[in-house]
Amino acid sequence: VARTIRQIENTKEMVRLVGLSATLPNFEDIAAFLRVDPVKGLYFFDKSFRPVPLQQQYIGITEKKAFKRIHLMNEICYNKVLNQAGRNQVLIFTHSRADTVKTAKVIRDMAIENDTISNFLFDDVSKEILRDAVDSIKNPDLKEVIAYGFAFHHAGLVRSDRALVEELFADKHIQVLVSTATLAWGVNLPCHTVIIKGTQMYSPEHGRWVELSPLDILQMLGRAGRFGLDSEGEGIILTTHNELQYYLSLLNQQLPIESQLIKKLPDMLNAEIVLGNVSSLSEATTWLGYTFLYVRMMRNPDLYGINQYDRESDQTLIKRRSDLVHTAAAILDKNNLIKYDRKSGMFQVSAIGKVASYYYVTYRSMNVFNEYLKPSMTEIEIFRLFSMSDEFQGMHVREEEKIELSKLLSRVPIPVKEGADEPSAKVNVLLQAYISRLKLEGFALAADMIFIQQSACRLMRALFEVSLRRGWASLSAKMLTVCKMVDRRMWLSQSPLRQFNALPDVILRKLEKNSDLNWLQYYDLRAQDFGEMVKIPKMGKTLHKFVHMF
Repeated sequence: VARTIRQIENTKEMVRLVGLSATLPNFEDIAAFLRVDPVKGLYFFDKSFRPVPLQQQYIGITEKKAFKRIHLMNEICYNKVLNQAGRNQVLIFTHSRADTVKTAKVIRDMAIENDTISNFLFDDVSKEILRDAVDSIKNPDLKEVIAYGFAFHHAGLVRSDRALVEELFADKHIQVLVSTATLAWGVNLPCHTVIIKGTQMYSPEHGRWVELSPLDILQMLGRAGRFGLDSEGEGIILTTHNELQYYLSLLNQQLPIESQLIKKLPDMLNAEIVLGNVSSLSEATTWLGYTFLYVRMMRNPDLYGINQYDRESDQTLIKRRSDLVHTAAAILDKNNLIKYDRKSGMFQVSAIGKVASYYYVTYRSMNVFNEYLKPSMTEIEIFRLFSMSDEFQGMHVREEEKIELSKLLSRVPIPVKEGADEPSAKVNVLLQAYISRLKLEGFALAADMIFIQQSACRLMRALFEVSLRRGWASLSAKMLTVCKMVDRRMWLSQSPLRQFNALPDVILRKLEKNSDLNWLQYYDLRAQDFGEMVKIPKMGKTLHKFVHMF
């Protein structure tokens, strides 16, 4: 945004910026950041504009033991759902995919046990529609619960199942829907009652369970109340007793959103330098004046370490901004991402800095790559270097994960030198597990693997670019091979045909065992030859077709 506003002022080519938020407390600051006219361009809609009033309930759980606490939460959810059974739809938010399935099954089982299951189907038409829907559903767990008027929704479901659940809930055939928070942000499915089951979610970035932000809570509660059907909506929050007061105070008097730019300033500054928008200390100081950080420093100087004397003597905070830029530039210079001439204040981009900017790699990771990247590295060392990236510094090994990690260490193809209790070993083994398509048991471990996978392609590409720019041909070839393995989720020793999901695993294993032929020789084989090779004649034509698709 800061870059765009500067561009508008310099080129006089107008770009229209529109900001929209349902949950932002300090909207005036965002308006100032976007250069919005507060009279003509700023609109604020408070609770009085809400078409359906919202009644909120906060329930604090005092139970300390995890198993008993979960059981108590399930009982409360069941009782709250039962109060609306047959009358209104209920949406329950949980914070993991596995928990959506468990919660839906537990509430259904409680209803069967207490002989109240008939209350959860609106009428005979809904029963018939739900029975028919079972045949078209692919997920076996969803098949189990949907006929009873229950369903769950998360990003792990295939698209057809998600679309069907959304349609059935919108048409009021499903009484109780259990979902992850993605539904609150992505799909508009209002209902009478929203239950937030627990206020902690696992953050792979921090490597631990963290409290939900007030914005997430408000977004979920925003689904309660149907315009034209309800006189009021109902929002119920289940949390630990310790956090009860925290959510009460936050939702009744929200804290302003603060800028997080200082933490990422070196990386942001490097991106501006690479783009050519900033070439000196003075230009960078001006650029910082267009950011949300500057708006918040002016509004709340104490929080950003600006005393009253500095504020009075430097009303536009030029010195403070210049100090921040100087510190960030010095860090980049020290890590070889830019060359910073302290006398003239000029910046010059380096090849390493360009790679960091193109692939969104932090300066700390680039420093590690610079230090440990050598021209004669093996695959073992490449994977070890990847696991040392700054992006995974928040990764921790929990006690309950050590057994599963030890098993994975013995299953992955590339040896890991570190033990199962080392965070770098965890990153290494989870990346290999992702490439090998291994299934994980623990939810937190699976979430960590997704987090690692999201960064794997760009980090490996960055390593490839660095080795290429240094002229290390052998290492560049190895890096490019690793990039392709991560991207396609298959090892170099495996058949390229694994890229086609239509082929059964047993067929692929037979082809891989037949190592007498290299890949180029496959083009000379007839369909009949392929059938004989895998000892299944009818698969010959299919294999021949897939081979010639390359």
